[in-house]
Amino acid sequence: MHLLTQKFLSTSGEKVQTTSTTTREKSESVTFRINSKLLKNLRREAVQKDISTNTLVNKLIKDHLNWHSNAAKAGFISVRRPFVSKIIKYLPEQEIVSLAEYVAKTTNKDSILLMKNEYTIKSALDFLESWIKLSGYPYRHEGTNNGQNKHSYVIQHDMGMKASLYLASLYQLLFDELGQNKTIEFDKTEHTLAFTIDITTS
Repeated sequence: MHLLTQKFLSTSGEKVQTTSTTTREKSESVTFRINSKLLKNLRREAVQKDISTNTLVNKLIKDHLNWHSNAAKAGFISVRRPFVSKIIKYLPEQEIVSLAEYVAKTTNKDSILLMKNEYTIKSALDFLESWIKLSGYPYRHEGTNNGQNKHSYVIQHDMGMKASLYLASLYQLLFDELGQNKTIEFDKTEHTLAFTIDITTS
C-alpha cells in the first residue's frame, strides 16, 4: 500500500488480455558474466517457479526497470503487511478516506510521472499493476480492446475491510483526477478489492 505501504487467485498474479492480434517483443542476445553462486541460485529459483532461467532473468530485469530503480525516489518503502493491517484497523473510516485523499493529492501524480514518464489513465493503470505485482499480492486483471477498453481487477490483499476502503478511496480519487468522472463500483471484502473501469471515453 502506498503510504500504509494476493490464495485463491494465484501466487504471482494473472493478467488476461483479450486482443485481436498478438505481437512478440523483439529480443537480442547479450553475454554477461555472473557470479557462479548467484547463477546457481537463479537456476534453483527458476526450477521452483517452473520457468526457464532466461525467463526469470528477463523478469528480474523488467521488474528492476519498471519499479525498483525508481520506487524509493517515488516514496515507496518496504513495510510488513501485519504492521500495516494492525495500524489501519484502529483508524476511523473517515480518517482512512482523508488519508487516501492526502496521499492522492500529494504523491500520485509525481510518483506516476517518475515511474512511467507520463500522467494518463493508461500509465496510471500500468503503475497500479506494477505495484500489485511487486507487492506480491495475488491478483487478476482482465482487459479487452475489442471496441472498448474495460479493465477488471481483483486484488487480494488480506489486510481487512479498512484496507479495502483505503485502496478504493485512493483509486477513485486517482481516476477522478485523470478524467474518469464517474463513480466506479468497488466490491470490498476483508480480503479483496475488485473493480472495473472503462477508459474508452477518457
